[in-house]
Amino acid sequence: MSLAVTLSNALSGLQVNQNALQVTSTNIANLNTDGYSRKVHNQETRVLAGQGSGVETSEITRQVDNFLVADFAKQTSETEAARIRSRFFNQIQETFGSVGNNNALNNTITNLGVAFENLANAPEVAAQRFTAVNQAVTLTEHIKDTAQTIQDLRSQTDIEISAGVEIINGHLQAIADLNQSISRNIAQNTPTGDLEDQRDRSLKEIAEFLDVQSFINSENHMQVITRSGRSLVSSTVASELSYTPSPGMTPAQTYPTNIGGIHVNANGNPTALNDITTSIRGGRLATLIEMRDTTLPSVTDQLDVLAASLRDTLNQVHNRGANTLIGSGTGALDAAALYGTREITAPGDHLTLSNDVTLQILDDSGQAATTPLTISAGATTPETIRGQIDAYLDSGIDFGEAAWVDDRLEIKLEPGYRLAIQDNGPAADQGDVTVTFDADGDTATETYLGFSNFFGLNDFYQTPNLSGNGFALENQGNQLGISSTIVVREDIVTNPEALARGQLRGTPPDLQLGLGDSSIAQDLAAAFTESIDFPSVTNGPSNVSTTLAGYAGTILSFNAANAAEAENALEFQDFSLEVLRNKVQSQSGVNLDEELSNMVILQNAYNASARVIQTANELLDTLLSLR
Repeated sequence: MSLAVTLSNALSGLQVNQNALQVTSTNIANLNTDGYSRKVHNQETRVLAGQGSGVETSEITRQVDNFLVADFAKQTSETEAARIRSRFFNQIQETFGSVGNNNALNNTITNLGVAFENLANAPEVAAQRFTAVNQAVTLTEHIKDTAQTIQDLRSQTDIEISAGVEIINGHLQAIADLNQSISRNIAQNTPTGDLEDQRDRSLKEIAEFLDVQSFINSENHMQVITRSGRSLVSSTVASELSYTPSPGMTPAQTYPTNIGGIHVNANGNPTALNDITTSIRGGRLATLIEMRDTTLPSVTDQLDVLAASLRDTLNQVHNRGANTLIGSGTGALDAAALYGTREITAPGDHLTLSNDVTLQILDDSGQAATTPLTISAGATTPETIRGQIDAYLDSGIDFGEAAWVDDRLEIKLEPGYRLAIQDNGPAADQGDVTVTFDADGDTATETYLGFSNFFGLNDFYQTPNLSGNGFALENQGNQLGISSTIVVREDIVTNPEALARGQLRGTPPDLQLGLGDSSIAQDLAAAFTESIDFPSVTNGPSNVSTTLAGYAGTILSFNAANAAEAENALEFQDFSLEVLRNKVQSQSGVNLDEELSNMVILQNAYNASARVIQTANELLDTLLSLR
């Protein structure tokens, strides 16, 4: 072997070992860098004309298991979905309060029941009336605040979906650009490992939001598709996701009716064909969509069921009481004394009363001002009833009038008079008559307890329709979102004296209203101990028979159980992700001991090559000196 060949071989050794040392030092420098994979310097014998001519760097590769990377991305999607679910369930739980918390919704309901008990014990005390009304308002505000918080959480999911789509788009484009850069490096025979690490990190970021699959093609391009098979990155071309968040969120907003979808390559023309919303099964987006469209609306439904039961239970009792304040009659420009909440769009339709109903005009002392009116049991119509009441109010003395206003029964009374209504139904129904009528216009009749309760003449709670047109009440109006509209009747809030406490007593024609009567207040207090049948709620509690406070506790317990389950699921997913992370780290991570050992070997090899060059140089010097 000539000295020239020896020098060439030794020089190649120096260069290759120098490259290998650079790779090793880079590995050590990135020991704690997240997403960095260990680089491996591969070398091979250099052959010229069939003769060995030293060594050369063949390639610098990553020590990566692509199948493990794919598993890690999938587990990342599942873990992030669990993390979002746990976060939102905890926020829901914070909204309701914890079991035993004085500020919990069930305790607020209990406090109202106590306030009515105190009123029943001292009906003549103005402070007790004020406290009861104030506590009733506090309860409605609590329900409405809770309902609004749920809508705020839905808005939050919407904002996070929009932000997530933007993040995904950025990383999809990054992967496409990196694919192109990797192709360029391959053509230039330069390392691609760091670019591939960046690409894997972008894939991980996407997987946090969206369940995706990926594979590397023959050109070392990463292809990304959704679990349903929709292409997101094809070689150097990235798809674009689009989403338009809702400006505000109400219970009436649902996907896809008035909440937009997530579209792929819509190009300003979103359609059902490019909508991938329903096919998203993992990652943050899947859970955010689930929370927005399923979980949170279910909580709203639970609150609506509670609000409807509270309204119907208390209104039935309150409507048994005297309907107007003493001396608060109305003139032509004054508000109606009795303004029904039920819309009767067909006042000529058939209506049946199970028992007689007695109406009595009272003076300011609670005594009968005239003979009573009896509306007989049997078949009649709402219009016939209105006509009977109107004729009664104009029988010799002008006491007032009864008319249809906005399809609701309105009764006006002259100053100094009030109207009380007495049902003569069975004791089993607390004296309420049964009214049979098709109030929802579906051609099938329904039954209602209480004459005044049917027309809504003396309601305690009102639930305006979410749209703001009319009222929602039993078998009528849109019950959706009433938990965000429930209020105590305005004139009761303005003047707690309007709160019914007693009811018409006696046998016609000797009827009167005792000023110290507390029977209605007692019934209102008793309503909070009665067992009520609550229906099942989709994705919520099953049907249950319990008290009003008990159902509020059921809602609290149900969501507390969901929060606990979500927390346990997150712990499991976090554990699974950590196991995979350790596997990835074991496979692709940098081992400091191994790198230091390699560095010693490479330094020795480098020194050996240098020693060969030094020896060859000495030989040349010796040869030259012989001349």
